[in-house]
Parts: sequence; C-alpha cells; structure tokens
Amino acid sequence: MSDRPNVPVPDELAAVREQIKALETREGQLKQILLTDPETRTGASWIAEVKTVTQERTDIKELRAMHKDLVAEYTFPMQVTRVVLSGISDDGEIVSARRMRTTGDSQ
Repeated sequence: MSDRPNVPVPDELAAVREQIKALETREGQLKQILLTDPETRTGASWIAEVKTVTQERTDIKELRAMHKDLVAEYTFPMQVTRVVLSGISDDGEIVSARRMRTTGDSQ
C-alpha cells in the first residue's frame, strides 16, 4: 500500500521516478561545479575531494567479434524482474511513460 492516502501505487512510483531523475540531473550539475571550481569544494559539513582512478573495462562488442564461441560459452540467460509503467491518458488510452512525460498528462 502507498504511504500517501488516495494515491495509487503506480502513480506514486511514477512521481518518485520523476523526483529521482530531477535529483540525478542536479547531482550532475553539482559535480560539474565541483570539478571546474576548486573553491566550491569546502562546505559547512562536507568536503568534496576529486579523485582520479584507473579502471579496466572489457569491450564486449569487440570480444564477441573476435572470440564469438568463447563468449557464448560463458554467456547465460538470467531472469530479471522489472516494473514498467505505462500512462493512462485523459481519454483512457494506455500510452508509454515517455509519451506521458512529454504531454504532461502524468498528473
């Protein structure tokens, strides 16, 4: 059940996802400020440190192209459960979440 009375669970989930997207956008903006302006890295309660690390990545596309059989030997199916939201337009039509966001019918 939803913690908010009279708000259906799918509607609350859509609102939460919208808030997360807005927060991730703001996080990106704040990171950019911290990277470009060292003077902004000290706050009242937190200090931001910029660290550079080296990571190794595998180019799976190239690996598949060069060693198709080897990749197939170590590839396995995995079941994943997702919750996919679709919108309900003003006229009752089921539409994609993307279309709902662009038309502003999500409320």
